[in-house]
Amino acid sequence: MYQYSFANVDLLLECDFEGNSNPSQFKVEGFATGENLINIMRRAPIATTTFGAYGDMVVNMQRIRAGDLTFPLLMNSKENKYLQDWANNFQSLADQDGQLVQPIQAKLVDNMGKDEVILNNGVILAMPSLSRGQTMNTVTWVLTFEEVVFKREHGGDLQDLG
Repeated sequence: MYQYSFANVDLLLECDFEGNSNPSQFKVEGFATGENLINIMRRAPIATTTFGAYGDMVVNMQRIRAGDLTFPLLMNSKENKYLQDWANNFQSLADQDGQLVQPIQAKLVDNMGKDEVILNNGVILAMPSLSRGQTMNTVTWVLTFEEVVFKREHGGDLQDLG
C-alpha cells in the first residue's frame, strides 16, 4: 500500500521587493480543495526532433529549463495579497528608470513522497482575473520561472512494501 496526503506537501515562496510590508518568505496555505492544486510544468520540451527526407532523425537538445507554477487560492487567503503586491511592484518597475526586479524563488516539497522541485528566478507575467459571483471563490496564480529542477524519489512508504 502506498500513502499520500496533500497536508504533507509544502509550497514555499520567497517574494521580496523594496518597500515590501509582507513576509518575504512564506508557506502557501490558502488552497481551495480539489485536484491538481499545485501544477509545475516545463515550458519547453527536453528535445525536439527533425527528420530527413529518408527518415533519419535528428534530436535537437534543449537547454531551456524554464517552467510555470500554477495554483489556485481561496480569494480571501493572505497569500493573494502577498502575490498581488509583488505583481504590482513588478509592473511599476517598467516606469522606474531601469530599477531591477527581485525575482520570486520557490520550492515544492512532498514530505511523504520525498519529491522536490526547486524553482529559480520567477516572475508573474499576467495578473489573474478578479471575478466575483455566487460560486467564484478562487484565484489562480501562474508564476513563470527561469529554471525548474525536478527531483523525484521513492516515497517513505517504499520500505513497507513486501
